[in-house]
Amino acid sequence: MNTSTDKTVIKNLSFGDKILVLLSSGDVLTIPYDYTPKLKSATKEQLKEFRLIGGGIGIHFPKIDEDISLKGIIEYKITHELLAS
Repeated sequence: MNTSTDKTVIKNLSFGDKILVLLSSGDVLTIPYDYTPKLKSATKEQLKEFRLIGGGIGIHFPKIDEDISLKGIIEYKITHELLAS
């Protein structure tokens, strides 16, 4: 049975060569800084000031007024990994 407590959500972010999206499932997704134009032009200091929104289904970056969703990240990963294979 699938309940709302079983839902995988974003727990935290880490910033290195790419943005690491740490999930409640223990998985880690990576996205490049050029994932969106606003992320690409932001400094790491601006990106480090983020907050999780929607109970962890999205991320808000107030310094650059950008929101990204876990769903969008997953769709991006699927599309780009399929293109790479």
